[in-house]
This record gives sequence, structure tokens and C-alpha cells, in this order.
Amino acid sequence: MAKNGLFLISFLSFILLLQMTILGGATTTHDDRKVYIVYLGSLSRGEYETSSQHQSILQEVVEGSPVENVLVRSYKRSFSGFAANLTDHERQKLASMEEVVSVFPSRTLQLHTTRSCDFMGFNQSITRKRSVESDIIVGIIDTGIWPESKSFGDKGFGPVPKKWKGACKGGINFPCNNKIIGARYYPTPVVYDNIARDYEGHGTHAASIASGNEVN
Repeated sequence: MAKNGLFLISFLSFILLLQMTILGGATTTHDDRKVYIVYLGSLSRGEYETSSQHQSILQEVVEGSPVENVLVRSYKRSFSGFAANLTDHERQKLASMEEVVSVFPSRTLQLHTTRSCDFMGFNQSITRKRSVESDIIVGIIDTGIWPESKSFGDKGFGPVPKKWKGACKGGINFPCNNKIIGARYYPTPVVYDNIARDYEGHGTHAASIASGNEVN
């Protein structure tokens, strides 16, 4: 009897362990998910979509997680689509849907380059027209700007154009001059310390191409 009882307990333990293993295997973890871009096609002029429409699509394929936790971003203006944390199985199901044009992985691309001027054909031998270039105000919306860069020194510059109506509100210890005549920051998850100073490098690079001083 004792042997039978021991066998029964061992058998039940095995069944319990087996059930826990199966259930555990069916649970989707965050590590199983990757961010994918789901492209639904172009939008007509004046047309836009809402996040709820994208959530409705996700509800048809997402397993084991609320769609609000899976949806990363909705693209509703220039084109229709969204970014979402998906398993490979969910990705395949989305890709097979008639309204989905394509599904591809989100990638982090390198922002920097040292070849932009050569690529665009603006090398040092190009003819400059100083009279045309002067008194032009260029606005850049990007990752910020590094004001101490030699590209933005104001040596030899005259006063700020009278037509300028902006302000220098780049944050604490952010200096403007007669080259960088204004700055503002807009709080987002990637803005550091509420300041327009560029900690990524892309904004400084783009601004130097558009309107930077010639630096040897």
C-alpha cells in the first residue's frame, strides 16, 4: 500500500510538472517579441487613420498580451501603418492579411556620415555667391545642435536680421550668438535635460551642412 501510495504521489507530481511545463511553454515573454513596421499603404490627401483602427487589426493576431501593450506607434498622416512588438507567428499572420502591404523589422540606422558634402557635390571648389547666401534664416528641426562647434561661430558676422522674430530658448547653458540666432526644445522621450543641445550628433551634422561655416 505504501508503495502504491508513493507511486501515486510520484505520478501526480509528474502530471503537475508536465502541465506547468506545457503552460509555461505557451506563455509569450517580452523577449519573444520584436518591433516590426506594418505598412498598410498610402493615404489620400486629407485622409488619416486612428490608433483604434490599428488596434483592431492587432486584435485579430495578437496572443497573450493586450494590444495596447503591443502597439508601439501609429503612423496616421503621410501613410497608413504602425509599429508593434510581435512574435514571429503574429508577424506571419499579419503579413498574410489582405489589407497589409508588408511587414518588416524595425532597424536602428547609423545617423552619422562624413561624406555628405561630397555626395551632394558641394566640395570646397564650388563657386560661392556671398550676396545670395547672406541674410538667410535657416530653420532645422532635428536632435538639437552643439553651439560650441566651429561650424556655428559668429566671428565676422553682423547683427541678427531685423526680420527675425524668434527667441533663444534652448535651455540652461545653451548660448546663442549672431550665427545661432534662436533655439527651442520640445520635450520628448529622447530630449536630454530639457535643452536644445545635441547629444546625438545628427542635428549638428545636418545644420552644419545646411548653413554651417566652412571649417578646415
